[in-house]
Formats: sequence, C-alpha cells, structure tokens
Amino acid sequence: MDSKTIINKKYVDGTFGQVHIRETIPENIKQTPVLFFHASPLSGEIYDELLPLIGIDRIAIAPDTPGYGMSDPPETIPTIDDYGKAFSELLDKLSLHKVDLVGYATGSFIASSLASIRPDIVRRLVLFSAPIIDDVERKKLGDKFGEIIPPKDDGSHLIELWKQVYEPRGPKQTVEDCMKIFHDHIRAPTHMKPWAPRAAFLYPLSETLKKITQPTVIYNIANEVHDPTLAAKKYINNGKLVEIPSWGHGFLQNETKEVDRILRLFFDSKNAETIK
Repeated sequence: MDSKTIINKKYVDGTFGQVHIRETIPENIKQTPVLFFHASPLSGEIYDELLPLIGIDRIAIAPDTPGYGMSDPPETIPTIDDYGKAFSELLDKLSLHKVDLVGYATGSFIASSLASIRPDIVRRLVLFSAPIIDDVERKKLGDKFGEIIPPKDDGSHLIELWKQVYEPRGPKQTVEDCMKIFHDHIRAPTHMKPWAPRAAFLYPLSETLKKITQPTVIYNIANEVHDPTLAAKKYINNGKLVEIPSWGHGFLQNETKEVDRILRLFFDSKNAETIK
C-alpha cells in the first residue's frame, strides 16, 4: 500500500452521534471524491482493499452506517431516508461539494436515497445489488436477514450467526474471508442488528430510481437478491443494469482490481461509460 493512499480512520459528529469513517486522501487530487456504503450488518471495512486503489487520485471515503461498525446508533428505528439525511449532513461536515457514490446491498438503498436528496452534490451512482422488494421477497428476506438472534449462554447463537455469513458465501470467498467480516455480525446490539435490512425491505427503491437523474449503473451479481435486482432494470431513469454472474459475496476482496477498473470507466469517462 502506497503511503500516499494509506487508509486513515476518524470520527465525525452527526445526527445520531459520531460517524466512523475510513478515508484515503492522495497528495494530488485529480478526480471527483467517492463515498462507499456497505452492506449491513457489515461495516466500511469491506472496502479496505479497494480504498487504496481507487484513492490514488481521488478522495475515497467508506463510512460505517449508524449502528454498525464503530458508528453510534440511532435511538429509534430508522428509515433509509433517515440514513440518507445523516450522510447528507456528513457531506456538508466534510466540505464535499461534488461526489460519486457506490452502494452495496443495503448500501445501495442508502446511496439511492442520498442521490435523490442531494442531486446538487451527487454526480454519478454505482449500485452493486439493488433489489426491488415486493411482498414475497420482503417475507423471504425478512425471515433471513431481519430476524433477531438472541444471545444464548452456551454460545450456540454464534453458530447461527456464522451460518448467515458462510452459507451465502461467494464463489471465491474463503473461510478466512468470512472470518474477517464475522465480527461485524456480533458487534451490533442484538435488537439493532436488523434495523438497516428492515429499513431496506420497506424502502420504495423503484420510485427513487425513477426520480434519480444522475447517471446510474447497477451491477447485478450472483447472490440472494439477484432476481429482485434484475427487476430494477426497468426503473433506471438514466443508466443501465449490467450482469456479472461470476461475482458473489466477497467480490470486493477477490475482484478488487476489476472493481477499481469498472468504477474508473464509469466515474472518469465524459460520457459516464457503463460497459463492463
């Protein structure tokens, strides 16, 4: 890792308390800053391999969603727009006047909300997995990701939490890769862990996508929300959906250089190129 693109960590005061962020700030800033939003219940740590690459020539920031990682939690159950407004405030606190956004899973909902709230600042938008949740999907995903797994004195709840990480692993995701994110599954308070996924299940993403005028590309990878993400294609107002069937969970660690390449194609092209 080049010393010019080392990841720095800090806290910024926000609506729900302090927001923990990872950031890279190069010596020579040549491109538009990028904000990365993670899947829940994970944290900005999933972008640790990517930030030093994309951050060679631009500011790159990966915040922990309030209530996850090391960010303070909301006091009451939030909506996706609550998260979006909190990050709108973060943009102002960081004096970012123009940004590109990247979202993954729950982070795609938050990025979409922020893009609709701040069209004055958000320039372009990339979403990895952006499912359109109908009643059937809401029940199926809610049973899996919206459930509360209470602690048990014999530690058996840890096996249940581990299954949430390991069973849907991607094609290149190793046991060691899964272990690196497992701590995020046990760090959030038990009753708060499902808050962001539940908020996503209730969010009208289709309506938001139709309103977003910024250039947008959705990358559809092979995971639990592949089919409902495919349904997002018809709602994209200014952009396209691209299938990447060879990617699954862990792609940020196992396909880091390719992720960096496709983001640069999109963000740095005059015509907002979305070709894989």
